[in-house]
Amino acid sequence: MALLPPALTQILRNRPELAGAPSVDMLERLLDRPELAIPVLLDLDADCHVVSQAIQAAGGATTREALAGLLHDPLDRLGEVLDTMAGHGLITLDSGPGGGGGSSGGSGRGPDGGSDGGGPDGGIVRSRHPAGLWQHPFGLGRPLREFGKTVTAETLKTIVRTFGGQPAGRKADLVRQAEELLADGAAVRARAAGLPAQARALLESMAAGSPVLAGTQFGYGPVPRTQPVQRLADAGFVIRDGWEYELPKEIALALRGDAWKPALTGQPEVPVGPVPESDGVDVALAAIERARALAELAATESVAELKSGGVGVREIRRVAKALGLPEREAVLWLDVVFAADLIGSEQGERLIATTLVDDWLERPAGRRWRALAESWLGLPQAPTHRVVGCCEEHMTPLPPPYEFACEAGRIRRAVLQTLRTLPPGMGAEADKMGEAVAWRTRAMAEAPEASAEFVAAALREAEWLGVVAGGALTTLGRALLDSGDVDGLFPAPVTTVTLQNDLTAVVTGVPSPELAAFLDLAADLESRDRASVWRFSEASVRRALDQGTDAETLLSGLDRFSAKAIPQPLSYLVTDTARRHGTVKVAAAPSVVIADDPAVITELCAAKALRKLGLRRIAPTVALGPLPPGETLRLLRQAGHTPVGVTADGTIQAERPQRRRLPVEPSPDEAGFDAEAAARVMFGGPARPAPGSAEQALQDAAVTGEPIVIVWRRGEHYMDGLEFGPGTVIGYCHDCDDIHRIERAKIKKAHPL
Repeated sequence: MALLPPALTQILRNRPELAGAPSVDMLERLLDRPELAIPVLLDLDADCHVVSQAIQAAGGATTREALAGLLHDPLDRLGEVLDTMAGHGLITLDSGPGGGGGSSGGSGRGPDGGSDGGGPDGGIVRSRHPAGLWQHPFGLGRPLREFGKTVTAETLKTIVRTFGGQPAGRKADLVRQAEELLADGAAVRARAAGLPAQARALLESMAAGSPVLAGTQFGYGPVPRTQPVQRLADAGFVIRDGWEYELPKEIALALRGDAWKPALTGQPEVPVGPVPESDGVDVALAAIERARALAELAATESVAELKSGGVGVREIRRVAKALGLPEREAVLWLDVVFAADLIGSEQGERLIATTLVDDWLERPAGRRWRALAESWLGLPQAPTHRVVGCCEEHMTPLPPPYEFACEAGRIRRAVLQTLRTLPPGMGAEADKMGEAVAWRTRAMAEAPEASAEFVAAALREAEWLGVVAGGALTTLGRALLDSGDVDGLFPAPVTTVTLQNDLTAVVTGVPSPELAAFLDLAADLESRDRASVWRFSEASVRRALDQGTDAETLLSGLDRFSAKAIPQPLSYLVTDTARRHGTVKVAAAPSVVIADDPAVITELCAAKALRKLGLRRIAPTVALGPLPPGETLRLLRQAGHTPVGVTADGTIQAERPQRRRLPVEPSPDEAGFDAEAAARVMFGGPARPAPGSAEQALQDAAVTGEPIVIVWRRGEHYMDGLEFGPGTVIGYCHDCDDIHRIERAKIKKAHPL
C-alpha cells in the first residue's frame, strides 16, 4: 500500500532532508535505503533501538501481538515507539482486520492519537529494510538455519551429541534435532557449567553480546585446541566460519535464561530541583543584540582569519573585547552568526557581514531570535567546547566559525529533549543528566571522552540564547522545540524613548529599527533587556556630527522620538558640542590644520601631548603637519579636541563608517519548512523512472547529495551537488574541475559511485 498524505507529511516533518524527492515513488526508494536510515535510527531513543532489533530478530515482519510477546514492556510504551519509528519512515504499520485500512506508512493511530484497530493485539509491523539495520540484534548470532554451507554435518552431529541427542538423518534433520535440544535452556546451561573455567567465561561473554570472535587474534594457521574458543568449538557451543567463531542464536538465548526479554524502559529518571519559571525573553533580546553587534563589527572592521582558516586566539580576544563579552561566549556568537549567514568568509581571509543582515534586522524580534536559535540547534560542534569528542589524536577541530564532524550536536538536541520531559518549575544539572541523555542518543557512547562536557556546553549555550534558564526550558525554548510561534512572546516594537536628565535614554521594550538606528548613531548602548539604556556623551554626539549630522537634525530627531520634552542637560550637550565641533579643521597636504582662533594654533603647536603631530605654524590660524589627515584627526581627538576633516574646497567632510556586505543568496524557504506543502508537491510529482535507469540515479543523487558518475560526451564524469534546471542537470565535476550543465535527454548512463 502506498503512503497516504498524513503519513507522508509526518515523515517529511521528521526528515526534511528528503523533501527534495520529486515524487512519492522516489521518497519510498530513499526510505528503503539502509545507509540513509541508520543515522535516523541512531538519533532515536534506546527503546526505538530495542524495537528495531526485535523486528529484525523476528525476520523483518511480525504482528504487534508477537512483538509485544518478545518484549518486556512494563510502561506500555510499544505503541508510542512504533508510532515514532513509522513517523521517521523506518517501519510500516498495517492495521489488522477491521482496523480501518491503515496506510502502509501510517502510524496505526487515528487523528486523535487513539488506536485505529492496529493495537498491540493486531496489525502487521514491517521493517523497510529486510536485511536489517543491526549486525547482531540484541548481541545475538545467526540462527542455526542461517549458517547454510558454513556448518558441516559433522559440526551439527557434535552439537546434537553435546546436548544429549543421537544424530540421525541429513543436515536438515540434524538442524531440527539441534533446535529441539537447544530449546531446553536448563539442559544447555547445565552442559555449559561443566566447561573449563576459561572456556566458560568466554562463552558467557559471547552470550552477553559479543557473538563473534575473530580467530586471527590467535595468529594465522590452526588455532591450538588448548585455546578456550577452540574448546568451545570442539564441544559444539560455537561454530567456526572461516577465520571467525560464532555463537548460534539458540545457544545464546538458552544461556541467557528462559525469562530473558529485551526491555522497553522509558527515559531514566532525572534528578530535579525547583527553579523559577522564565520566559527567556530578556536573555533572548540580549542574544539578538550580541548577534547584531558582531555583524556590525564585521561590517565596519571585519574579523581576520588565519591563513589556515578560521579565527585565531588573538582575533577572538579582540572580538570579545569589542563586544564586551568573555572569549568563550564570543566564540558562540561567531559560530551562530556565521551559521545564520549573517557573516561570511571573504576568500578565506576575513569575515564580513553579509547582505542578509539588513533583512534580518528588519524582522520582528521573534523571527530574528528563531533564526539564531535554529542555527545553533543545527551546529554539529559545541562552540564552547570545541573538540571532536572521541580523542585528541583522532581529528583536529577547526577554529571558529567553521563546522566539523562531532557528536556534540546530537547530544545537544538530546539534552533539550530530555529537559522537555521535566515537570514545569523543575530544572536539572548537567552532571545529573548523563544517564537520561545517553538513553536518548548513542552519541554519548560514541564520544565517551567528551560526552559530559558536551552536555554542560549544551546547557551553557542554551542559557546564553534564552532557551534554558536554571536547567529548565524557558517558554521560548519550549516553543522552539515544539515549532510554535515565538513572536507573540516578545514585546511589540517601541517607537518612543524616555530621555532623562542624567543623559540616558530608556526604551521599555524592543526598539523599532528606526529608533535603534538613531540612538546607535548619537549615543552608546549600555544595556539591552526589556528596558534598553543608551547614554549620550560628548564623544557620542561628536561621532554623529562627524558623520555629517548637524545639531538641528539631532534635536529634531530627539523631539520626534521622545515621549516628553528634551531634558535641558541633553539639549545643552548637543548644542555645546556642535558649537565647538569643527573649530579645528584638517585638510590634506599632507595635513593642514586650520583654526578660527590663532590662540588655538599656538596651543596645538606647543602641546607636548601632540608632539607626534609635528605641527609647524605658517600663519596665525594655519599649521602644517607631516602625518596623513586621518592620523592627525585621530591624535587630535585623542587629546580631547573636536576637529573635522575638510575637502579641497573647504567644506566639512562627513566621516561615515564604511559598512561592507558580502553577497549571499537568501534562503528560498525563509518562512520555515512546510511539510504539508512538500507532501502535496510529491503527490503531483513526475512519473516513476525505470528501476536502475539513469534518471532514477540522477533523482537519487540530487536529493541525497551523494556523488554520481555520469557518462556524457563519451567520458565518465564524477559529479556531486546535482541540481535540476529546466531540462538540465547542473553539478560540479571533479574530473574536469568545472561546473557542468548537461541536457538530461543526452544522459544515457548514470550510476552511484
